[in-house]
Amino acid sequence: MNASADRYVDLQLDGQRFEIVALDGMPIAYHDPEHPTRTVNHFLVPPAGRLEAIVTGPLSASRATLRSLCVNTGPEGDPNPGMVLADVVPGIPAARLFPKSPRLLDSPYHKVVDLQAEEKSDPDFVATFTEDKKGFYINGQLYKPDSAPMRVTHVGTYEHWRIVNATEELHPMHIHQVHFLAFEENQRPIANPVWLDTVNVPVGGSVDVIMDFTDPVIRGMSLFHCHLLNHEDKGMMAKIVFE
Repeated sequence: MNASADRYVDLQLDGQRFEIVALDGMPIAYHDPEHPTRTVNHFLVPPAGRLEAIVTGPLSASRATLRSLCVNTGPEGDPNPGMVLADVVPGIPAARLFPKSPRLLDSPYHKVVDLQAEEKSDPDFVATFTEDKKGFYINGQLYKPDSAPMRVTHVGTYEHWRIVNATEELHPMHIHQVHFLAFEENQRPIANPVWLDTVNVPVGGSVDVIMDFTDPVIRGMSLFHCHLLNHEDKGMMAKIVFE
């Protein structure tokens, strides 16, 4: 979990690969049960992002380094130099906890829904991130405790949102209570869509997502915001009502 206030981490474990099984608490299989894992050499985790992955530890008498690679956060972004996060050394060989089974995905987390109609529709809501010397904004508004809700949504529905980054630095957009399917970046299809609750919005670009408001438990006032603490504290946050 990247619990830092404003630092991106691009995780790499020397000599090993990450076999990703879940992001932001949502199994990869939730959207693509035929490909329940994804293997990568390194992975960018924005503030508030979570990564669950299987890795092979170093061999006996050897060691490896878990590190963050340097991250370019844009012309106006904060420096994110590479750094060592941890030394990894051999431990006691682990026994397999569960036998592999083709029925492993028969669980409440395996829920495939057809969202093509929502993906092809025009956005139901556009959130545009901007900034100046006075603060950080969503749709031209600075957040205040007494601000009116920017969005009212109906529980039991899906919505197509577009998050636009009209600034010269990265912004990780986070929403409370729900997850969303990120399916387009800069209005081009993402090769491997995933369910998230925090998505990195590229400099001068956009991300399209399908918000999942179908959980009947969700009710009342909530928030969505940039998860760089300095940005949200200076206004880049807005209220949403689930009704």
